[in-house]
Amino acid sequence: MRNPFTLGIVHRKDFCNREKEIKDLLRYARNGNNVILFSPRRYGKSSLIKIVLELLEEEGFLAVYVDLFPITSEQDFISRISAGLLKAIGKGVDPRNLGERVANLFKRLIPSIEVKPNGYAFSVRFDQTAEKGLLLDDLMEGLYGYVKKKKLKACIALDEFQEITALPDSKKIEGILRSHTQFHKEITYFYVGSRRRILNDMFLNKSRPFYKSAFSYTLKEIAREEFVDYIGKRFKNTGKLCPEEIAEKIYDLVRGYPYYVQKLASITWDASEKKCDNKVLETAYRILIDMETIDFEGIWSGLTLIQKAVLKAIATEPTESPFGREFLERHRLSIGGTQKAIKALLSKDLIEKDDKSIFRLTDPVMEAWLRG
Repeated sequence: MRNPFTLGIVHRKDFCNREKEIKDLLRYARNGNNVILFSPRRYGKSSLIKIVLELLEEEGFLAVYVDLFPITSEQDFISRISAGLLKAIGKGVDPRNLGERVANLFKRLIPSIEVKPNGYAFSVRFDQTAEKGLLLDDLMEGLYGYVKKKKLKACIALDEFQEITALPDSKKIEGILRSHTQFHKEITYFYVGSRRRILNDMFLNKSRPFYKSAFSYTLKEIAREEFVDYIGKRFKNTGKLCPEEIAEKIYDLVRGYPYYVQKLASITWDASEKKCDNKVLETAYRILIDMETIDFEGIWSGLTLIQKAVLKAIATEPTESPFGREFLERHRLSIGGTQKAIKALLSKDLIEKDDKSIFRLTDPVMEAWLRG
């Protein structure tokens, strides 16, 4: 029997809840409202966005998804958006006719379609004599021109949008994008990301081009009762049993973090012959921490000594007062070093303030790993 829990992109038939979020994002798109969608890493943003885009596509929208996480240059940025646009335009179209459809789409970008064993790959070639800024202008003008000509509505989802801030000419890129998107009334943009501080600065800093140009939407944990019910049904549908109290512990051990709920449930399912119990869950939880250790070690090695000390102190003792005398003394920290470390750890989204204003690690499994 195949394991019923999904660790990668989750498709509609495997999705757990998010009904409100789907309805909200559909409403924003239909109304032409741009959205900043934020959540920590591996919270299900990409899966959610892809489901929303599928539903919009069924309504006749041109739906474009672009993953910006791997970008390394402005040309790479332009290439990925162009390829995403071409893929969306070419969906359901005979490739032999696609060339005509996109022939005059751009002035300086040259669309390219490559036949592969598993389908078609879309890309663009550049006019080497053109400035990069003009290429981006050409891309945005071509996108809007196509939507207007075909009398369409469109939704463009730019996943990990904050990655453009790492590019050398990021401010110029932001300016060019904003100069176009503000006039694209038929196009909704979803700016999706996992770095809250960077996204907030992009959209809430008065000196930045995207200042207050989109609605903020934070993706929260999936409701406990919904995930508990989901876990129980997945076990039952595959001939195994997960009692409600065990499903609740799976959820609580990882603070409802969607990726970890799925992964811990998956490991627990593998380890259960017929029925999951506390002993199986304890073993599965240790396996989960071991599996994530390489990732945590990579993050840990990139921190300064004081950042490591503060992160471990907060993992051991989540607190409202990380600058309080008693907390500092217990963990042998200085006020100055702690203040700098807190600022850095917040900017890296390694720690957060929860709804009760308590500083704690964003990642619940990393928190357990640091506690030992």
